[in-house]
Amino acid sequence: MSYLEKMDRYLDSLKVGKSAMVDSWFMMSSPMPILSVVVLYLLFIRIGPRVMKNRSPLRMNKLISYYNASQVVLATMICMKVFKLNLFRDGILYAGCRYPSNSQNPMLLDLGWWYFFAKFTELLDTVFFVLRKKDKQLTFLHVYHHVIMALYSWSYLKFAAGGEGAILALLNSIVHVVMYTYYLLSGLGPRFQKYLWWKKYVTKMQLIQFILMLSYCAWTYNSPRCQYATGFTYFISANVTIFLLLFLNFYSKSYKIKKDSKKENTNTSNGFNKQNGVTEKCEMKENGVCREENNEAPSIEEIPFEVNKACGDYIKDGKVFLTRRTAKATYGPEYDFDSIIKK
Repeated sequence: MSYLEKMDRYLDSLKVGKSAMVDSWFMMSSPMPILSVVVLYLLFIRIGPRVMKNRSPLRMNKLISYYNASQVVLATMICMKVFKLNLFRDGILYAGCRYPSNSQNPMLLDLGWWYFFAKFTELLDTVFFVLRKKDKQLTFLHVYHHVIMALYSWSYLKFAAGGEGAILALLNSIVHVVMYTYYLLSGLGPRFQKYLWWKKYVTKMQLIQFILMLSYCAWTYNSPRCQYATGFTYFISANVTIFLLLFLNFYSKSYKIKKDSKKENTNTSNGFNKQNGVTEKCEMKENGVCREENNEAPSIEEIPFEVNKACGDYIKDGKVFLTRRTAKATYGPEYDFDSIIKK
């Protein structure tokens, strides 16, 4: 008996839902297809940037626009499938409790497969980053999120599809509709940039999503009406917590630091010093430049430039133009001006 057969029997003994219909679907017959994809994905992240190192980034703006549009359509379709399940007939709190983890509802299983397919295709995000040489986007958060979601969505559909997963899929898909809409508009050119002021709110939506997911998992776990696979609830809660911490770190670095940097740049402007929003009069000025009182050497821009090379006047369009020059430039550096002044 193979290890996978033992695992199947063990899961059957726990009465975790598993449908023969699901086993016949694309990539659902065994864990090998999805595990192979994940391994190839990680190898591509390792090898891809090296292959592209001495190559020009690929131009694929049109392809990426089609991809982002398709992700918007796919996420919208998943949301519609959730509402067709009529989950909210018993209220929001008990929405997912209508279908326990051993449910064989065809509509629910169909929803689960499309959600898995969405997570599977989202691996292309990373492929596009590598081919366009945007290696800075290949963060731990990015890679971990994509790998975990692909494995989670597959295993949940395979072994424990239920109403809880439908609610979580709804929350995630709503965020992805907004997120990929932003990506789509940002890739259409500069004329759409003025409409993308809401960029930072996309990350805020993701943070709110994770908080709602954790709250929902805690509620369903402690509710006697909801019958879910406890192991998967633990797995979901642990990973959502990790996602929340990673996204909080990302949000802090991306927006808070930029805000502080912008504030520092506006502290000094137009010959005045600004601190805490208060404009202070400058006491020391050199050549019209406001300087702080310190012992540091002035910068090159602050040192007056003296022209010591003679330069003549010139005539243009019948008019005589006098060039600006110092006395040394006019009479030469060896001329004794002190003797003339004394006379």
